[in-house]
Amino acid sequence: MKIISRRFIVLFLLGILIFTAIWAGSKSFTYEATNSISQQQSAKCRVVQHVKGETCIPLKPQRIVTLDFNSFAAVLALNTKPIATWITTEIEDDFRYFQGKADGVEILRSSIGQINLEKLVLLHPDLIIVISHPGFAGIYKYASQIAPTVVLPWIETRGNWKQHIQDTAKILNKTETGIQLINHYHQRVNQLKQRISNNHRKIHVSFAFVASGRLVITREKSFAGGILDDIGILNPIFAESGDNDLPISEELLPKIDSDILFIAPLQKDDYSIIKQLQQKPLWSKLKAVQQNQVYIVDFSVWRGLNILAAHEMLNDLDKYLFTIP
Repeated sequence: MKIISRRFIVLFLLGILIFTAIWAGSKSFTYEATNSISQQQSAKCRVVQHVKGETCIPLKPQRIVTLDFNSFAAVLALNTKPIATWITTEIEDDFRYFQGKADGVEILRSSIGQINLEKLVLLHPDLIIVISHPGFAGIYKYASQIAPTVVLPWIETRGNWKQHIQDTAKILNKTETGIQLINHYHQRVNQLKQRISNNHRKIHVSFAFVASGRLVITREKSFAGGILDDIGILNPIFAESGDNDLPISEELLPKIDSDILFIAPLQKDDYSIIKQLQQKPLWSKLKAVQQNQVYIVDFSVWRGLNILAAHEMLNDLDKYLFTIP
């Protein structure tokens, strides 16, 4: 009886040892397998930081969709073509700086300020890029379920387009290209400065646009104001902090008095407002009007908020600053 009991105890203990060994081996295999899968996943994607946290994006995304105008321009400037982008129809002009660059890109136009998520799903994107704008506040949780989604800072940088091109470049793993683009912009700015200096001219320039029947002046913190300030020709009246835009009444027309005035209609109907302004007695008293140096320009360029528009604006300045009236 004692022999049987001893044998039972030995077999019982041996069973425990075998079970423990099998369990440990299984645990080790599970850990190694999980770790292997994790390594495989990380090998296929790259973790990037953005406004909403971090996202693992494809190493070489092939089906990029941008959900805002500025990111679309930035991606194109970085020699990458998204398969689609979302643009509102608020601005009626065709964007001339997209010509030849956006061929084949599907434009997800919308006039109601909403993104068609069903259409987005059907595009099968592998990367979605959007800025942190109030209009896109609720889109991230839906877009991130469709594909890896990156939200780039915009509100946080107060719409700094120079920073945006660099942020986009980091996401696309094209940091060096982003630096080259900014350097090229500053080279062109310095060339314009030099031309102005060579002509022994000290000029002041203003830019205004017409929207909803009102004349609006842009100041230093605006897109056009910032570029004019970079060149050193922004009317000193507007070289100040504060709101980007300054609506003014007809009585304040003399306040925009400059050597050269650029003016843009937001929409086609706003051309009539400009014509009405030109009939006002105060209009004829402006220095730019008297010197025949008032130029109608493209709103989508002078309010472009992207590097492609910046170069088009520099083209306009290169053309008009040295025009003999």
